[in-house]
Parts: sequence; C-alpha cells; structure tokens
Amino acid sequence: MSDLGSLAGKAEREQQLLTRLNDAVITLEVDALGRASEFQITEEQVQESRRELVDFIQRLQSELNQKDATADLHSLAARIRTGIKPLDDWHDDLTNLSNQLAKPERVRTEDLPILEQVLSLLDFEFADDLKRLYAR
Repeated sequence: MSDLGSLAGKAEREQQLLTRLNDAVITLEVDALGRASEFQITEEQVQESRRELVDFIQRLQSELNQKDATADLHSLAARIRTGIKPLDDWHDDLTNLSNQLAKPERVRTEDLPILEQVLSLLDFEFADDLKRLYAR
C-alpha cells in the first residue's frame, strides 16, 4: 500500500509541475506573439512565468549535472540522459534558454521549442506513472 501511495503522490506532483510549466510556456508564447493584452496577461504574469521556467531549468540542470539530485526530476533527467539527443546539446539548449529568459526583452518564439521538448518528456513520465498506478 505504501508503494501505491508513493506512486500516487509522485503522479500528483508531476501533474502540478506540468500544469505550472504549461501555463508558464503558454503565457510566454502568447507574449512572444504580441497578444498578451488580448488574453489579459499582465507583465507581472509574464515575469512570474519567466521566473518559474528559469527556476525549473536551473533545477533540471543541477539534476543533469548530478549536483543537487532531487526525486522530482530524477526520472526526467534519466530519460534525457538516455535519449537520442546528446547531453551536451541539452546543456547548451537549456543554458541558452535560461539566458534568453533572463533578458528583459520579449522571448522569441524560436526560443520556446526546447521547453516544449522538456514538457513532452515530462508528459511521458506522467503518463508512465499513471499507467503504473492504474495497473495495480
């Protein structure tokens, strides 16, 4: 029963993380398209989305470097390490994205696909955990 509760808790944390990150990416995409006012997205929301994503990127980079290992990103980092894309390319992409998010200018739409790749991997992790949870 403990394993089931642990897996359910992990799935819930992953869902919350995915929701926050998806919201942040959508906010930045809308802003990058110059349509924030149409969707009543404030500059404060854009900045909060930037902070959310920079924090996530930094935590992911630490996990990839195995400096500050955290349980919540361990599976994602393992999936990245064993994927087709070289780890050095991930590091470069994540560093470039983090630097872009730190700039005060509007994020370019061409800078966002790396986040969408990471969210896709997170989504796979979440789906795998749900399958394991419901298989019990």
